[in-house]
Amino acid sequence: MRCFSVILLLAIVAMPCLAQQTDEAYKNAITVKAFGLSVHLKESPHPEIFPNRLDDKGYITFNYGAIVGYDRFIVRNVHAIRLEQGLYADCAASLAGFTHIGWRGRIFQKNRHSLNGGIGPTLVYRRDWNRIVGYKDDGYFNKGGGWQYKFYWYAGELEYNYKLQGKTDLSVSLVPGLPELVSVGIGVRQRF
Repeated sequence: MRCFSVILLLAIVAMPCLAQQTDEAYKNAITVKAFGLSVHLKESPHPEIFPNRLDDKGYITFNYGAIVGYDRFIVRNVHAIRLEQGLYADCAASLAGFTHIGWRGRIFQKNRHSLNGGIGPTLVYRRDWNRIVGYKDDGYFNKGGGWQYKFYWYAGELEYNYKLQGKTDLSVSLVPGLPELVSVGIGVRQRF
């Protein structure tokens, strides 16, 4: 995770020279995405508690939920501060979410296509899985008040945007929850 975050940060800082300026500069953007697919990078010790898994070992699981994000551009449409909130049913179909604030930068833009990368602190939380029969706590998450949570000083995201028309983009996110999983979200970004 640390290596990925360092590489992502270097790419975000170094790559704006490849980003082509657009005609209009926007100050804000709102992103709304359906959050729904997690790919586990290793076999889960308890896939039987994943009711929405697509395979017996729990490598691919549906998570139903949404992510809402707000970008405040600080350098034209190239660099922004993003506040993001996710709420979803996690792999165990238990209420979960995350809260993130971080820096975003455009890695490249070509015609209607752009790729952004981001990094920043993130709080991930879920209802305590210890209430689920078959779950064995590995101590990774902290516990409190019926919840499990983990704070990351740096968490990353890659976001592909395809300009549909005017100020509206189709937006697809790839969120690495390394070393455990990678999650995918798809939705719309509106710049204003």
